[in-house]
Amino acid sequence: MNLLRVSLALLVGPAGAVAGTVEKFSIEGKAVTLKVPDAPAPGKPWLWVGEFAGHLKSLEDGLVDAGWHVAHVNLSNQFGSPRAMAVWEKLYAEMHERRGLSAKPALLGISRGGLYVNAWTRLHPDRVSVLYLDNGVCDIRSWPGGFQLTAKGAGSAKDWALYRTEFGFASDEAARAKSVRPADGLEAAVKAGVFLISVHGTADRVVPYVDNAQRVVERWEKSGGRFKLFAKPGGDHHPHGLPDPKPLIELLCAEGNPRR
Repeated sequence: MNLLRVSLALLVGPAGAVAGTVEKFSIEGKAVTLKVPDAPAPGKPWLWVGEFAGHLKSLEDGLVDAGWHVAHVNLSNQFGSPRAMAVWEKLYAEMHERRGLSAKPALLGISRGGLYVNAWTRLHPDRVSVLYLDNGVCDIRSWPGGFQLTAKGAGSAKDWALYRTEFGFASDEAARAKSVRPADGLEAAVKAGVFLISVHGTADRVVPYVDNAQRVVERWEKSGGRFKLFAKPGGDHHPHGLPDPKPLIELLCAEGNPRR
């Protein structure tokens, strides 16, 4: 495996230097970016970003400063499909079995990245510490489908066509009928103690909260799971995250600690 290491401090400059390096390599021909702290925290916790790595840069860098690794494999336009999860299996083996990182990473699902982290959580509820959805897509019918559910999101005809192809659906009707629902298959994760975080704009017009992360939150609440909501009143789909990431960093460090 060929590795490219770049200093994080050099990337951000001396005024905002982060202690760590960036490694770039490939898994199954897919590009992987891994931020590596200079001094890993006990238990070697890590954040696994479903999509849009680096978008919440201050959050990622804050975690690296706290001794976390941050990983992402580029699998755009696969929507959390079995094909995508097969690559995730390979990356998990690299991170946990080869490098000795925690068996239970925290997962970050930004927008469509929610499809990837939810898919992994359904497959491996015992391999997740935190499920963090940030205006996360949880119902493919809402986005990119854009169909009328409780609300109606903007949708994306191009991405809906890509989704149908990726999952092998011959028609819109088949895709709507057979696509997984937001809360389906997540009961085991609640029972396993996975901590749920939702950061969301209450007026998201692209990925309406009511049809996406809210359905997952309801599953946790009804099943007695542990969760924390960061609602942004009147907020739309962008910007993601919080203006000050400190509360999220502290919560992730508390709940994503494999020693707890």
